Amino acid sequence: MSKNELFGRRYDVGPEMLLDFLQQAMAAMPMVVSYELADSGDQIDFTTSFTLTSWGENMVAAVASDGPEGSVLTVSGEPRVGLMSTPWGEELHAATIETQLFNTLDPSILLARTNPIMMLQADHRRVEALFARIQATEDSERAELVQQLLLALRVHMELEERHVYPLLEKEVDPDTAEEAEVEHQLARDGLAQLAELTPDEPGFDGAMVMVMAGIEHHVMEEESDAFPRLVTQLGPDRLADLAGQLTSLRSELLEQALNPQNGESDKDRPKAAQHPRPPRPRRPSDRTRTARSRRKPTKIDPGETSRADLVQRAKKAGVSGYSHMSKAELAKAITKA
Repeated sequence: MSKNELFGRRYDVGPEMLLDFLQQAMAAMPMVVSYELADSGDQIDFTTSFTLTSWGENMVAAVASDGPEGSVLTVSGEPRVGLMSTPWGEELHAATIETQLFNTLDPSILLARTNPIMMLQADHRRVEALFARIQATEDSERAELVQQLLLALRVHMELEERHVYPLLEKEVDPDTAEEAEVEHQLARDGLAQLAELTPDEPGFDGAMVMVMAGIEHHVMEEESDAFPRLVTQLGPDRLADLAGQLTSLRSELLEQALNPQNGESDKDRPKAAQHPRPPRPRRPSDRTRTARSRRKPTKIDPGETSRADLVQRAKKAGVSGYSHMSKAELAKAITKA
């Protein structure tokens, strides 16, 4: 049997953010007994406690894109013959699900509009979902997903570099901001390589794995360390201001990237739509470190520090291949750098 649409609603957030909040809502709804994100990545299959009615089992909450920063949520159910399978029971059940779902979901959506960290984390979830879809998709369908990935990452990095990292540098820690900038440049290098390959070319999967690994590490550091520290320093009012800046810039970048003017040259297009660029120049300050080349090398004893600390120091020193080095090799490479 085909599923019947029960209700729906449009939201001014991207589909990945909506899916993330939808899963949280499912976990909080009293009448939902089980739910699972479908392999397609665009819907949640769920079951409610009202299994005697038509809509208790085999229910679907599907999310579809509706413009650059919009999405539509549609909830459907599969008719089922049961003790309470009457028009009245179906209507009552659908109304109960609708009320519980929107009462749980809508506050998160409202909060997201004034919370820049939720916006950035939703970008992370979107990129993760695109990586998964590219890996699970046939070569003939990968090209469009790769273009979506490139645009999503370039816009996201532009948002952070223009508005987030300057605050991170000023309010939290210059080293943390610099490390994030370096990791962005490494991601740009990987994206440039990925953009030059077609999905069926040798080397594509290897380039994809490298980009994924770098971004996964970067996301973990931002969400576990940089973002929480920034939230603590800024406070509610400044966070709301930052959310407004990110929303405005995102709309501008997407509009220009998706609808370039006729005859517009590449240099006139927004940075997010261009080929990867180098990181912004660092402004000098009393806290800025002198060039590493002018430092007197200090010998590192690998027995007196952890491998995790050595890896962090290797990254900051620009050591390549650090993930495959032993502690002794890391200490030697850092000293040399």
